[in-house]
Amino acid sequence: MQRNRTLVLLGLSGLLGCATSSVPPGKQYTVALTPGAETPPCTGAGPTASGSATIVVAADDKSISANVTYGGLSGDPVAAHIHSGAAGSPGPVVLPFSGSLTSPFGKTFTATDYVAAPGAPTDFTAFVAALKAGNGAYVNVHTAACKPGEIRGEIQ
Repeated sequence: MQRNRTLVLLGLSGLLGCATSSVPPGKQYTVALTPGAETPPCTGAGPTASGSATIVVAADDKSISANVTYGGLSGDPVAAHIHSGAAGSPGPVVLPFSGSLTSPFGKTFTATDYVAAPGAPTDFTAFVAALKAGNGAYVNVHTAACKPGEIRGEIQ
């Protein structure tokens, strides 16, 4: 009886080991959003404007989940995006958020959400590869007072 119980426990532990090891984790980025990171910085930004974003590239590279929080903006957000572009440079919008932009907000992006803009990677797969290689992407939040963007953070 003891032998059977041992075999059952070994079998279960093997199954559990397979279940946890067969799904590799995705790549996660924690991004600070500040007015000073905007290019160029907006003089109309709220004096305490700040935010953060958590960006997760799925283990299979088929989706990007983004969650954004903010506070102290000069007004309500009018747009928020993930852009392709190097630090210190503006870049094209490639993944626009939609729906409510009330903090916190988020979205899971897939290939169908990708906007192939001039100067950006040609498709979602190429964008994910560039992002994971550290080749320039950022999140920003726009307000009426800061149409080019009030807060920004590099995804690194």
